[in-house]
Amino acid sequence: MPVRAAFIAAIIIGLLAGGAVAGARLLASRGGPGEPAAEPEPGSPAAAAAEFAAAWSAGDYQALYLLLSPASQRAYAFEAFADAYRTFEEQLTVTGTAVRVASVDGASARLDVRLDTAYFGTLEYSTALELVPAPARYLAAWDPSVIHPRMAGGYTFSSIIQRPVRGTIYDRNGIELAVTRDIRHVGLNRSVITDRPALEAALLQFGFTREQVDAAFASPAPLNHRVRVGPIPEDRVELANQLLRPFQGIVIYVESQRVHPLGPAAAHVVGYTREYTAEELAARKGQGYRPGDRTGAVGLEALLDDRLAGAIGAELRLIGPDGGVAEVLISRPFRQGEDIRTTLDAPTLQRAYERLGGRAGAAVVIDPASNDILALVSSPSFDPDAFERGDAAALAAITAAPGAPLANRATSGLYAPGSTFKLITGAAGMVYLGLEPTDRLECGAVWYGVDPPRRNWEGAQGMLTIAEALMRSCNPVFYEIGLRLYDGFDDALAEMARQFGLGAPTGTVGVVEEAGLVPDAAWKRRATGQPWYPRRRSEPQHRPGRPPGHPPPARQRLQHLRHRPAPDAAAPRRRRGGGPRHAAPHPRAARPPPARPRTRHRPLRHGLRRLRARRLHELRRQIRHRRGRQPAVPRPLRRDDAGQPAARHRRRRPR
Repeated sequence: MPVRAAFIAAIIIGLLAGGAVAGARLLASRGGPGEPAAEPEPGSPAAAAAEFAAAWSAGDYQALYLLLSPASQRAYAFEAFADAYRTFEEQLTVTGTAVRVASVDGASARLDVRLDTAYFGTLEYSTALELVPAPARYLAAWDPSVIHPRMAGGYTFSSIIQRPVRGTIYDRNGIELAVTRDIRHVGLNRSVITDRPALEAALLQFGFTREQVDAAFASPAPLNHRVRVGPIPEDRVELANQLLRPFQGIVIYVESQRVHPLGPAAAHVVGYTREYTAEELAARKGQGYRPGDRTGAVGLEALLDDRLAGAIGAELRLIGPDGGVAEVLISRPFRQGEDIRTTLDAPTLQRAYERLGGRAGAAVVIDPASNDILALVSSPSFDPDAFERGDAAALAAITAAPGAPLANRATSGLYAPGSTFKLITGAAGMVYLGLEPTDRLECGAVWYGVDPPRRNWEGAQGMLTIAEALMRSCNPVFYEIGLRLYDGFDDALAEMARQFGLGAPTGTVGVVEEAGLVPDAAWKRRATGQPWYPRRRSEPQHRPGRPPGHPPPARQRLQHLRHRPAPDAAAPRRRRGGGPRHAAPHPRAARPPPARPRTRHRPLRHGLRRLRARRLHELRRQIRHRRGRQPAVPRPLRRDDAGQPAARHRRRRPR
């Protein structure tokens, strides 16, 4: 047994040792973990293929040409050889090339090529490379099929690229609100400037600000890169050619730029554009987007960006030896930027902005016949073209300005509705309480429904219908409706407000808006832990058999309508122009009006009324006397304490 165990142990140890040796040899042949593969033997076909792949990846066409066999060099001159690679990369919009040796079989190698393109994404393919022996090395037997297999037999690649122009935003009458125009600009090539003081003086004389000139000279871009100073107005093009062009380093060029003719008047609703960020360009890699391309930032420019921007078109074709299109390899359809006509009205926008006058506020003008938005203005505002130009000084002034000019008060500002909520209160009274358009409620000088009483801003107006109360903005009428709704229903006003659209976005196309808040009892309980409001009466809120929030039957609703008592059938009623008549019994009984406490001001009020009546009577008597209709009645003489007539005082003229 011990001999057998020792024999088995020796076998196991031998297997482990053999596996370790084999693994070591394998790692030595392929390189260890994380280490590059072993270098090919110099002068071998693998070494020649690796050298060819490295030169192609680096774009070193001179080194690549030196790796060709003498026969290939005689067949293709260096200019034709290099031009074949450049044309291939240009037509495929190549931005990066990576080539590696996939395999080597004798004198043949297979290369894996990966191309990053601007318009066609990432392209991957394999191509064959034939090698021929030469003294102490191997060289490539080259023809255009080495670049791409589809180029054999005289075929070439061709591409068609179409870039859209951003669409124009118009108002309802065709007036431009945002348009892309070719703008002349003054730029600097600082590497060739010879007289900076004189050039700065000329730029200032032309009309550029000191901030614009200093920012251009202090740009972090390389000195030989063009940096922008500012735009040239259309009426000063000739002056720019005469005053600035003679200086070395001045560059006058044309660049497409987004322009907003109304400026601050439409800045918030129309918006502006911005450049794509590096992250956004990386996400759109291979779709034709370049540094400097712009997208909508805010307003209509952002919300309608897909329609305004259009789509870049790209098509890659294979051209045959006869010059015809042999095959369309890749196609991305082109779509021009769409022009959009809005409901906005340019004169109304301008007028609303002028009326605001820079004060903090907002103006929204809506056509009541069509519900179209004619103007949407927020104040204070800003110049949207400062973002289009990239004017750093102007942008710093905008962000530091008081009043938050970038905030859109018309759509993102949250405000209390004020007296406009009376319309909702009146509608809730008609729906839940059964009020009719002809029913009248008292519009008194003081409303005593809650403690302390509420005064009416315009004094007593008598009995008014809901429509008349809306026209006069009578608070007590809607106080009373709100109190009855509160006593009879749960969240009736909140539900009616939501039916009118409050507390939710309007859904207006092209507008980013806040939904707002319609508070109710549940919200207040969640937010503050408090009840909505303490009840003023102890009776239950709902009658038995009726679910909460459900309007009562019509006959029961009508009992809430009247403050005045029902007329008595036996009591005669007097007509305006004749004798008494008997009124028919009122078909609907009503509650008596709530008792109101008498205030200490009531006796004083009655005393003033009697005084005014006496004065009015005296004034009328004097008028009749002067017109001869009534003889003057002499006043008795005043007598002193001794009974003698006193001096008569001059009678004061009544006021």
